[in-house]
Amino acid sequence: MKKELMYNFINKWYGQVLLSLLSALLLILSTAGFGLSFTVFFAFIPLFFALKANNKHSVLLGIITGFTYFAVCLSWMMITFGYFGGAPVYAAFFLLVFISFLGSLFFFVPFTFVAGKYSSNPYIIALLFVLLEAVKGTVFFGGVPWLNLAQSQYSNTLIIQSVSVFGEYGLSFIIMLINIFLFNIINDYKNKKNIILLAAAIFVMILPGIYRAVNPIEYSDYKKIAVIQSGYQQEDKWNQNKWLFIINNINMQVVGASNIEDIDMIVLPESSYPAKVLSTDIIMNVLNKVSEKTPIIFGADRRLMINNESKLFNTMVLLDNRTQSYYDKRHLTPFGEYFPFENLLRPVKEFFFGKGSMFSPGNNASVLLSNNGIKAAPVICFESAFSNLVRDSILLGANILVVISNDTWFGKNQGRIQHLAVDTIRAVEYGRSMARATQDGISAFIMPNGKIVLKEDKQIPATLVYEMPVSDFKTFFSIFGNIWIAFIIPLIYYQIRQSKLKEKKSDG
Repeated sequence: MKKELMYNFINKWYGQVLLSLLSALLLILSTAGFGLSFTVFFAFIPLFFALKANNKHSVLLGIITGFTYFAVCLSWMMITFGYFGGAPVYAAFFLLVFISFLGSLFFFVPFTFVAGKYSSNPYIIALLFVLLEAVKGTVFFGGVPWLNLAQSQYSNTLIIQSVSVFGEYGLSFIIMLINIFLFNIINDYKNKKNIILLAAAIFVMILPGIYRAVNPIEYSDYKKIAVIQSGYQQEDKWNQNKWLFIINNINMQVVGASNIEDIDMIVLPESSYPAKVLSTDIIMNVLNKVSEKTPIIFGADRRLMINNESKLFNTMVLLDNRTQSYYDKRHLTPFGEYFPFENLLRPVKEFFFGKGSMFSPGNNASVLLSNNGIKAAPVICFESAFSNLVRDSILLGANILVVISNDTWFGKNQGRIQHLAVDTIRAVEYGRSMARATQDGISAFIMPNGKIVLKEDKQIPATLVYEMPVSDFKTFFSIFGNIWIAFIIPLIYYQIRQSKLKEKKSDG
């Protein structure tokens, strides 16, 4: 009787809608900031039941699931564009709705359409989902590798070690496989094959973590690093009456950090000062003096004339004994540093940002080398979401990751934690310590195994100090990348071929 009621419910259109909303809710709860990371392992099961009941609604169910998921998880955009961006509430809301709808249409809908109508092969479905994550991370508004399944596990140091072998997409692939195998077990619990496959997927996921726990990496070189969180509010940055007060406070933080015994480097955030840093004497006099003793990394805007054209760059600067080295941000933040499809949507761009010039992307990967042996992979804000950008610096010999960001734009919600999750993934993928400096949180030190050993998530001025291991150790992923795909594709081919052979035999 209970089964009959359940099947009647699933077969109704409203039952399928509610199941897709349940999947969206479970996905939301699994994301960084909500704290229920385990729900990601069964979040898709309700959606799979809805698709099984009626695959004619696959497009609609994909839109419902995806739109709800993105609209809630990206709700911080209302603060970014509405409060800080100065746009009317209705305009910020429209932009959130627009991006959430496009995300569902181009990311979730292809997945539900194929999973509902064309394939029940778990490896094809899981690989499709990961390929859509990759497309979202490279094409969607110039690339938005945000809210990937793997990022939900950033605080689970056992599971997260798998990204050092399979990378972020590899962990997402395994998570989706677990969802599918669980769904298959519920549908046919007598089939032992599904139980074996589930156990195998879980084993593969946790094996790197077990191995690393038994064989920890031993480091011989440590550097004491100070991360400065300036802690002033974004509104104050626009108030010229407070500029001198803020500059003096940050200068005192820098001088105080330089007086810490045996300090090897000081890291300030992106947009650390409310001024043009490189051309402001009251700032550079202090930084130059301190750099005679201790190397400093900080963020600054830099304008250059290139081919008779004035270009503005978001730059990370290493100041070491009064000598400056630069890294210009290569992947700009959409809507914050550049406007996608600017020529097509110029009136919209001017509505949000006015007629001011946007940033230009840098061209070259870099490593910022200090005289005391620190080889920093420079990462500015949103760039940490792009594994390939970090990989470029690792291949150039970087022995530590330095991330500078201004996460004030997220407000006080889960957006800041989502960004921290992304950074944790990068540290583990490449086996590097990370010094993370933000304007008002979350500043942190992240170990190569993803453990966050020290952080400041309150929006206050702070100076964090920690001895971080520096190393040239190369993870499996840093050498071979996403090579696991080369093993999955032949497996899919073999399964399809076997399936066709079975069909021929049954027809014969």
